[in-house]
Amino acid sequence: MFTSCAWFFDDSTGLEPQQNLRHAACAVGLVKELTHTDLLEGFTHHVRQIPSNTESGVLVDTLVAFSKRENHPVQEVSGYSTEHRTAGVLHPVTAFDCPGPIGSLDGGRPFVDWMSDIGLQIWQILPLCPSDTFGSPYSSWSALSGDPTLVGLKWLEGMQLLKAPRAETHERVVYSKARTEKLAAVLEASKALLLDETHWLHADLHDFLHTEGWARDAAVFRAIWLDQEERPWWDWPASLRDRDPKVLSEFCASHRETIEVWQTALFLFERQWQALRNYANSRGVRILGDMPIYVARNSVDVWANRDFFQLDSEGQPSSVAGAPPDAYSEDGQLWGNPLFNWEALEADSYGWWIERVRRCLVHCDVLRIDHFLGFSRYWSIPSSAESAKGGAWVKGPGRGVFDAIREALGELPVVVEDLGDVDQATHDLRDTLGLPGMRVIQFGLDGNLTNLHHPGQYPRNAIAYSSTHDSPTAAGWWESLSDPDKTRLGFGDHPKAASSRLVNEVLHSRAGWAILPLADILGLGHEARINTPGTIDGNWTWRSPTPSAQMPESLEFREALRHSNRLDSPEQY
Repeated sequence: MFTSCAWFFDDSTGLEPQQNLRHAACAVGLVKELTHTDLLEGFTHHVRQIPSNTESGVLVDTLVAFSKRENHPVQEVSGYSTEHRTAGVLHPVTAFDCPGPIGSLDGGRPFVDWMSDIGLQIWQILPLCPSDTFGSPYSSWSALSGDPTLVGLKWLEGMQLLKAPRAETHERVVYSKARTEKLAAVLEASKALLLDETHWLHADLHDFLHTEGWARDAAVFRAIWLDQEERPWWDWPASLRDRDPKVLSEFCASHRETIEVWQTALFLFERQWQALRNYANSRGVRILGDMPIYVARNSVDVWANRDFFQLDSEGQPSSVAGAPPDAYSEDGQLWGNPLFNWEALEADSYGWWIERVRRCLVHCDVLRIDHFLGFSRYWSIPSSAESAKGGAWVKGPGRGVFDAIREALGELPVVVEDLGDVDQATHDLRDTLGLPGMRVIQFGLDGNLTNLHHPGQYPRNAIAYSSTHDSPTAAGWWESLSDPDKTRLGFGDHPKAASSRLVNEVLHSRAGWAILPLADILGLGHEARINTPGTIDGNWTWRSPTPSAQMPESLEFREALRHSNRLDSPEQY
């Protein structure tokens, strides 16, 4: 595309410039075919900005055809079928070993390189949205947003938006510093971009500010929350609580800079995350995202869509979400999220859910929907209850919401978390929809060979785990066993050896996908546990060592991938 003659002419629709642009369009098509990274939207956006003596849309249509290489059409790969044996790693962005109080996207490329070098093809992340006060990304104040505290300061420095300060290294995530010191630096860079009309990102930022309504809603909500001294939205003045159009308009006008700076911070997150996702795809790594079924009560999602939740006229719930007593908690789990008004959502043709899934798929190649059980039946707890024990089961919406999503978005790359007190109706709903579920080996080694989580019971259309973000690590689980159970299992005399054995059992299972938390690959114990359900302190703070493809654990794990036939999958990019 760089032949010099094309640049001697001042109109893009001339013969020579068109030839060069067609070469570029073919390159875009090849990139998509080889890496499943789609550059077409950005390419055509820039072409439309080129001054021309004729209608640029005609040229764009031609280039789109060339990018699709009509004579050699790109063969679409499903990218989420669990019928092919492959393996991946579960690891949150917050756990990256980067300078600063929290892991950042700056740590993504080295991690993807390590994955690719040892043969892992799926990177499962936790939700990317801003976390709550205790660090949980499953209770975010903005479910559609990325978390600006995850933006890399090194990347911002490379974008010439910030002179990155030397950041102190922390062994654990320190959320208080992430939300003050780290966020202040990101907002400083955001303001710099917002004010610099000559910056190469400014035109794209302008488009973002005027097209991404979810980002503006989030920014307005945050600005009011700050102005109201961080009180929850149901304690705001009634005009703001109830979204009076005139009052909201006046507030937005008087707080314009605060709102637009936060929108810019969201833009920067999107920009760096998409660059990292594209890089992962180019190295044969797919992103498995995570979407909680519920959203936080004190969130823009509820404030802007109150009719879709079980709330009274003042925003107070009669019942809240949670889970009954199970293997994770004797008292059950009292989450406190508002429950959905499924009748109102159905009357709206599930438009809110469609947009939520569409937005989540911007961040990932495959989407895991958390707490799938809640679509079959959900645990409804009186809002006055002190624990989840007093709750009761209520029938969920069933497949209607998924049918609406599929009608709007097509067949979806979705898997589901079907753990907990799952009844046959939930299994039937999952199987009717053809969605892969989860199996966790820790739940299946009780001596019952018919246990669904026993490795011998795994169907091919499933995802097998050695542990999850809510369970002990494999080594930690083994350490907590009684001596008779350790003897019965015969997994060795040391936690690291037992962890390796559990990992190998998962890899050799029949399940199409095997997902191993990084802590299990490295044989780490209780110190590397991510979350303990039903507790508050000490969760979501683990930070990992940076893995290397040459470290003994990595070399041993690659051999395990080879022996379990999870290398060189037919579905490679």
